[in-house]
Order: sequence, then structure tokens, then C-alpha cells
Amino acid sequence: MLSHTTAHSRRSTRPDAGPGAPADPLEPLAHLFRDLGSSANGLSAREAARRLEVYGPNELVRRGGRRWPGELARQFTHPLALLLMLAAALAWASGTPPLGIAIAAVIVLNAGFAFAQEMQAERAVEALAAFLPEHARVLRDGDRFEVEARLLVPGDVLLIEEGERICADARLISGTVEVDASTLTGESVPVTRSADAVNGAVTLLDAPYVVFSGTACTGGEAQAMVTTTGMRT
Repeated sequence: MLSHTTAHSRRSTRPDAGPGAPADPLEPLAHLFRDLGSSANGLSAREAARRLEVYGPNELVRRGGRRWPGELARQFTHPLALLLMLAAALAWASGTPPLGIAIAAVIVLNAGFAFAQEMQAERAVEALAAFLPEHARVLRDGDRFEVEARLLVPGDVLLIEEGERICADARLISGTVEVDASTLTGESVPVTRSADAVNGAVTLLDAPYVVFSGTACTGGEAQAMVTTTGMRT
């Protein structure tokens, strides 16, 4: 469910960049503030309301309804599956039925595995949605406010303290915290995240100054710039 950029593929989330263009939390803070059009004092209430219209609410969307027949059928209609079907038909027509049967088996197995992965991802999204908090504390116009977590937008300054659950992906701008990231990594030992850390991580998930939606603060306090919200986290 989670899609992140890397340090080598930076895209701007300035207000004029439009929805769907995530900021890169690995870039220097000065660049991140510029790209998000924000500062350590947070957004104004008016700008936060405007961005809510652009980016949408900070929610993990559950797709309701009986979807599995259509999703399973889609695994047989993507370009690679259609190409393999053509190869199976040609193999059968050319007098090598065993090869055609083998290719057909590959198509079925691939579709089954892909469908199972999609269903697992859906269940993971639903589990994380139930884990996210209902409220968050932010800086708006330089003042502290408690807002509904669904109203967070990129560029908000999120206030994190011990015992709180984190409800958006964010880059630490001050402070140090210990974070329980077991919902993402499965590791039971908390990890330390610090605004002053030097990034030597290979992946965004290991970045020492980035926190993620669905994790929990188990110690310390920090301020963090929200980079992505909702289904972009």
C-alpha cells in the first residue's frame, strides 16, 4: 500500500505541483521546506484548508463491495498475460501441446499469486486504518492545535510525543524519538529517529530522520514536517 520516492527521483509538492506529486523527505530540510511551501512554524489555517481540497483527507480508503471476481479476472487481461496466452496458442497450433499447457499453467499460477498478494495488501490497509489515531497535534500559524487526523496535509508540522501514534509520513525537523515500526517491518525492537541524524540509509524505510504512518512513538518528542498523507503514505 506504501509508495515512496528515492533521493534520485525527486518531485515537488509545491501547491502548484498538483496532487499526487510527493515530496522527497531525504533531501535537505531547506529544500523540503521550499518544495512543500511551508516552514518550521507550519501552515496557515487558510492554506491548510486549501491543501485539503487539493490532496484530500488523510485517510486510508477501504474499497468496499464484492470485488474478487473482477480483480481475479484482471490478472488474466494485463498485457503480459495476454502475450503468454498468445504464446500458448501458437505453441498448441505449431504441434507442441505440452509447451502450450506449460505456458497456460504459468499464466494461472502467476494470476493466483498476484491475486493473493492484492488481497493481502487490502487486509494490511484495513488493519493500518484501524490503528491510526483520530486526532493529531500540529503547528498552524505558529500555534499548537489539536485537529482531526484526517485533516492533516503535506506541509503541516506534526507534534510527536511518547505514547502517540503517527498518522502521516513525515521528516523530523527537531527532536529525537523512539518509534515502534513493527506494523511496517515486523521488528519488535523500537528504532531511534532523530532530526540530527546523518542519512546513510539505502532505503527510505531505514532513513534515520523519517517516520511513517501507522507507527507509534514509544519515547521522546519531536516535530516533523508532513510529506505525504492518506493513500500516498
